Amino acid sequence: MVGLGAAGSATLLALASRGVRCIGIDRFDPPHNLGSSHGASRLIRLCYFEHPDYVPLLRRSYELWKELQAGAGGPIFRETGGLYIGTPESPFVAGSLASARTHGLRHELLEPRESLARYPQLPIHPDEVAFFEPTTGVLFPENAVAESLRRARSLGALTLVNEEVISWEAGSGGIHVRSSTRSLRGRSLVICAGAWMPWLVPELGSALSVTRQVLAWFRPRDPQALYSPRMPAWAISRPDGSAHYGFPMLAPESAGPAPGGPGFKVALHKAGEPATPLTLDRAARPAELEELAQFLRERIPAAIHDPAEVLHSAVCMYTNTADGHFLLDRHPKHANVVVVSACSGHGFKFAPVLGEAAADLATRGSTGLPVAFLGWRHRTQGDHRA
Repeated sequence: MVGLGAAGSATLLALASRGVRCIGIDRFDPPHNLGSSHGASRLIRLCYFEHPDYVPLLRRSYELWKELQAGAGGPIFRETGGLYIGTPESPFVAGSLASARTHGLRHELLEPRESLARYPQLPIHPDEVAFFEPTTGVLFPENAVAESLRRARSLGALTLVNEEVISWEAGSGGIHVRSSTRSLRGRSLVICAGAWMPWLVPELGSALSVTRQVLAWFRPRDPQALYSPRMPAWAISRPDGSAHYGFPMLAPESAGPAPGGPGFKVALHKAGEPATPLTLDRAARPAELEELAQFLRERIPAAIHDPAEVLHSAVCMYTNTADGHFLLDRHPKHANVVVVSACSGHGFKFAPVLGEAAADLATRGSTGLPVAFLGWRHRTQGDHRA
């Protein structure tokens, strides 16, 4: 197993839970803030605007997140409800509605007056509607990765951290992996390397692009209006189809900082500027923070002081495919190599079910989970349903 972020830690846990002898390698010491599995909070949504085909996977993922939460030492999943605002034809609204209707999912479509009466801290324009989903929640990525690794180790998995994979070879005799400090052999290999995937799987070449993404937490003007359950998780569509999104503030369950990070978090779900993990500018720039501040002034004024006060900022990476969907499949040339990556900025919520599917492919060569539409073959044959 190469890479121990969201998908990698989940795959290691899935393998260890089956009694499989497994080793996970990461060039850093996860959980860390150098890849794509950090940022204190992530959305999980069931009425999936990206395509209805994801919903069966999400149902299983919800089950697995709740299992991981049971017995965990800190928060991993909290249900908060979610409100998605946009014009009726905007992707977040129209796509979420399509998934809800296809799969019979609970939801409400609110007119501006109804939305404002329920959530006055989220102003809505006259030409917009609000899609409410009660099952939306917040995931805590660092806690989730740490707990997955802890449980995998307790079941016998070995983790090698601060160790870079230099090369790998696959053949009928098995797998040979060379790291910065050792040589390893095994029967199969799962690669969950995120933004490092283009280096470890050169066959992907130009099929993947890595982009830089900025997150920020602002000191709110009216924090009481922004705490759950008064405030849901939210997304507000932009005319170009992208969306700003964020989370309610969450009171701590015990002494210490509130889960989800300090202040009110906001980010833009849209592929940012091209980057590589080795050259990434990891500091948020003043202009980027001002853009997020201006959005809050215009759309969620309770969430920001004037002048704006940034409590924290972070930079992460999206690893994108051309069609914006995931890549999960066996390697086209090596049946004993599984690739799980390129989640295009919306994959964290699926980590446990992707881990199950990857473990299936690595140990049995097939899976009963509905992931065929995420594979190479459907893309190359023009048969990608999503």
